[in-house]
Amino acid sequence: MFFFRSIRFRLTLWYLVTLALILLLFSTFIYLTISKRLYAEVDRELLAIAEAVASPTLEPFRRSAPTVLDQILEDFIGPSVADKFVQIADASGKVFSSSTNLQNISLPLDKTSLIISGIGNSTYHTHSNSLRYPIRSITMPIMENGRMVQVVQVGMLLDYTSDILEKLLVIFAVSIPLALIMLWYAGWFLAGRALKPVELITTSARKISAENLGHRLEIINPSDEIGRLAKTFNLTLDRLENAFNRTRQFSMDVSHELRTPLTILRGETEVGLRWGGDADELKKILRSNMEEINRMSDIIGDLLELSRAEEGKLVLDPVPVELHELLQDICTKAAPDAREKRIILDLPNAASLHVAGDPARLQQIFLNLIDNAIKYTPCDGKVSLAVDSEPGWAKVSVTDTGPGIPEADLPHIFEQFYRVDKARNRNDGGSGLGLSMVRAFSEAHGGRVEIFSLPGSGCTFTVFLPLSHSGTNL
Repeated sequence: MFFFRSIRFRLTLWYLVTLALILLLFSTFIYLTISKRLYAEVDRELLAIAEAVASPTLEPFRRSAPTVLDQILEDFIGPSVADKFVQIADASGKVFSSSTNLQNISLPLDKTSLIISGIGNSTYHTHSNSLRYPIRSITMPIMENGRMVQVVQVGMLLDYTSDILEKLLVIFAVSIPLALIMLWYAGWFLAGRALKPVELITTSARKISAENLGHRLEIINPSDEIGRLAKTFNLTLDRLENAFNRTRQFSMDVSHELRTPLTILRGETEVGLRWGGDADELKKILRSNMEEINRMSDIIGDLLELSRAEEGKLVLDPVPVELHELLQDICTKAAPDAREKRIILDLPNAASLHVAGDPARLQQIFLNLIDNAIKYTPCDGKVSLAVDSEPGWAKVSVTDTGPGIPEADLPHIFEQFYRVDKARNRNDGGSGLGLSMVRAFSEAHGGRVEIFSLPGSGCTFTVFLPLSHSGTNL
């Protein structure tokens, strides 16, 4: 059953059916063309003899006896008339003279032929008879003063024509099945060759598993359809491997992030249970536990927000937002952290730009960027904010004077839980989700975020947001 449902079998079958139809149509065309040509040759010969018999020269001899008529026709027309049947009738269709070879057979003269002859036209007919081969005949009127006076009929056996057509049918009947058998094997072989890359793809695909996602399909001919399919499959495997690796890394990162607060919670709880202590000490333990619980809650909440954003299910409540005013509020909240490190938080006056956005999400975007800049800028440094625009877009840039980000880390800086070694390590705090949320929330607003950094020279994050239709440069 699998054999009959295989692509190779179906391709071969369709190949065979198509070629069978082509061979049948071609054979039919050849047969009809040759048949038409042979009949045309016969009709020309019959017409030539009929015109000779109907000529005025033979008018005195048309009523001769059969043997005499045969001799006259042979003398006048030549040996070609020997195998022809000649019959002459009057206007009513009554035969009054014929060649000797018509003794055992007859050339029918029906009313239709007489009517057609009466208007001066000749007709051709093919008659079956007691002989093996049919007879082809012409019926030609002899006209005098526009009136038919006699009818000449000339016929001949279609032995030569029939033999050729029969042999042609035999050739077709033998050659077409043989050709189809050969074409079946040829089609089976060609289909196998054509589908061999598919077999290789199937064999290679079976080797791929979760532990072996790095395996790729061999591409024999990258320019054909199978090659393009293999390339597409390899690209799909690339995306699958990346997604699998991200999922694996995500699981490891989440486990690592949650392990620390859980360890602290368990350790402090065990200390409190084992050693007891006064009320102030227990309150201190509970406050520490609450901090760790809040930390885990924040991580889980941020992960849920990122998941909704990646699935396009993040719910936004867009309203017109004036960016400079929003940034002033955020700077006010971030000012205590900046003063603690003697960092200058600079927000110069800028043109009024409006965007349509969710104020809470926009505040998360810029608060994350400003907190990040303050956190990684050394004491007595500077964090600068700039609001600008370009056609259709509002731009907000956050620039710090921190250590910058190595070029190798820039492509990964927005990945979840990604931290740059050395300058930006786990000891500096944070869940490692802030920049991921910045990118996710920016894209949810139809915008994007870009980063420019040189190691040792700080870095600049620029958020692009679509200008609202009502927003103008004032």
